[in-house]
Amino acid sequence: MTNEIKDQETIVDEQSEQEVSPKKTKQAWSFFSFFNVRSFLSKENVTGSLPFIFFLGLLAVMYIANSYNSDKLVRQIDHTQKELKEFVSEYGSTKRMLQDSSMRTIVSKKVETMGLYDSVSTQKQIVLTKNDLAIK
Repeated sequence: MTNEIKDQETIVDEQSEQEVSPKKTKQAWSFFSFFNVRSFLSKENVTGSLPFIFFLGLLAVMYIANSYNSDKLVRQIDHTQKELKEFVSEYGSTKRMLQDSSMRTIVSKKVETMGLYDSVSTQKQIVLTKNDLAIK
């Protein structure tokens, strides 16, 4: 007896599912017909819009290539800035070393080995008059 009731319940459930299924497909079909998908995806429309689709694809490829190039350029700029900082610090240290080595006392010590010495007497000033400048 319980089997008969279950069988009857399953038959009733199957019938109700069959009734619901056409409604769902009808609703889905009405949704697609609202947007008119069939006429939009017709062969003529698709083949007619292929050049535009290829154009959009080309633009997408160019956009991607541009982003890769810009990233590469940013990395090069960062690398160049790091090199510039390094060169500026090297320039500063080299300039300080040159200033230190060109001081009068250090230069006089270096040239003493060659036999050159600082003069002990004061410098003399040479004064020229207009008569001395005249060509003879």
